Amino acid sequence: MIEKNIYPLVDMDIRNVVRSVGVAASTLIAAAASVAVGHVVDLLSSGASGVGAPLAVALVLAVASAAATVLLGEWVPTWLGVRRFLDGAMACARGILASPQRAFARHEKGHFVNVLMNSTDTYGTLYAGASVRIPGAVLALLGTVAIAALIDPLMAALVVVYAPVLWLALRLPARSLAELQRDVLPVQDAWLGESKRIVENKRSVNAAGAEGYFSARYRERSEAFLRTVTRYRFLELLISNLPALLSCALAAAMMGVAAWRCLTVGAGVGQVLVAYSLAQLVQMPLTAIAQRVAQVRGNLPHVERLREVAAAAAEPSGFEALVTAGEKDLAARVDGTLWATPARGADGKRLWAGEFEVRPGELVVIKGANGSGKSRLLDFLRGLSDPADLDGDAALAPEALRAAYLTYPVPVFTGDLAYNLLGAAPDPEVARVLGLGDLPERAITDQPLNLSLGERQKLGLLRALSRPEPVVLLDEPLANLDAATSARLCAYLAGLRGRRTVVAIMHSGDLDAAADRIYEVRDARLARVK
Repeated sequence: MIEKNIYPLVDMDIRNVVRSVGVAASTLIAAAASVAVGHVVDLLSSGASGVGAPLAVALVLAVASAAATVLLGEWVPTWLGVRRFLDGAMACARGILASPQRAFARHEKGHFVNVLMNSTDTYGTLYAGASVRIPGAVLALLGTVAIAALIDPLMAALVVVYAPVLWLALRLPARSLAELQRDVLPVQDAWLGESKRIVENKRSVNAAGAEGYFSARYRERSEAFLRTVTRYRFLELLISNLPALLSCALAAAMMGVAAWRCLTVGAGVGQVLVAYSLAQLVQMPLTAIAQRVAQVRGNLPHVERLREVAAAAAEPSGFEALVTAGEKDLAARVDGTLWATPARGADGKRLWAGEFEVRPGELVVIKGANGSGKSRLLDFLRGLSDPADLDGDAALAPEALRAAYLTYPVPVFTGDLAYNLLGAAPDPEVARVLGLGDLPERAITDQPLNLSLGERQKLGLLRALSRPEPVVLLDEPLANLDAATSARLCAYLAGLRGRRTVVAIMHSGDLDAAADRIYEVRDARLARVK
């Protein structure tokens, strides 16, 4: 159940109430300026003296109106929207990182890129609209109608009649926009995902000579996005411009009332100008209300996506039930059948069946052919998969779920070595064993040509082994290392016995002599061979 108090849209705390009053004030000051200008016109047309003071008041109100419109009417809600966008993006990023792997795997990368970049931005705009702009527009509308009623009740009556006409005119495109938004987002996800795939794999695509294949896929995604977004933009354009067309009818009706009053009851000529100004001013909050409500309705799927991320972050991973704090002589035990797919039997992919156990302080080696499920076992021990992948029993020490983990491929981040250690201080002994060369002084990027495969491996090992966690999981620690570095690393890992628990996936026998246990996957069976 996704709670609506997560990423709320309407938040009428005292600060937002004050901001709403500011939005309304910007319109009401403009209305007062219009009335003052109309009074000056009446004085001038009647030949009365003493115009200076009323004119000064009108000028002051006009300047105040312009300042209030920029600062209170636009800047304050815009600032609030940006602030909420950034806060929402931070919360969303934390939610994605906190989500269990099985929840994260429900969507592809493009979905989360879209949520972080677009949904958070949209949410900030919607929050400012629903919490400040719409309430402020309602207050402004009520105040402007009250001013119109003081001048001529018939003008106020015209506004009361016009408001539902505008609302009904915008209701159909607004509803269509809301329905279409749900179609736009998945298509946009696919387009963003394909864009990210091209950027991330540019060198590999060129090396494989697959430019035509990826270009065709990108064109297919782009055309699907274009077809959907074209309809969406048309509805947005209709909602944006329809109020301006209808406002002409309101302005003509209100000016007609003012002109009729001038001819029949001798009202001042300035009332015609006031009527025109009030028609425009009434149109502003009316349009704001209609458009902002349509905007909120049309973009609710963005908010729902953010709430889905928050709900996923609060979702149990399933590993909580496997944690045992009572068995101090156990680091991990897995007994059963591990699957690579949710389906079971002939429709699923079974990796292996067997029993696996690790004791604190042991050095454990896992062997087996590629694709036999060794890395999936490490993911399971670290809580980075779905416990439902296992048919059987498991018990994990809390330290296992917080283990330092060398995973593949080794992630690299643009920055320096300190940044790539993700907050950990480099262990001098590990750095000596690995032989880092000029890596500590080099600028590091995520481009393939910046680091060799061996340097990437050393960076990943330094990152994992420098961490203080008592359990270390290593997925092929010797991959891409030269013979001398491999020998030093194996001696170092052997020296960790009794001090740290190490589980390593190996394709060689370099650690066999030092290992306390060796497990091997053969013919889909995981068995202890030492």
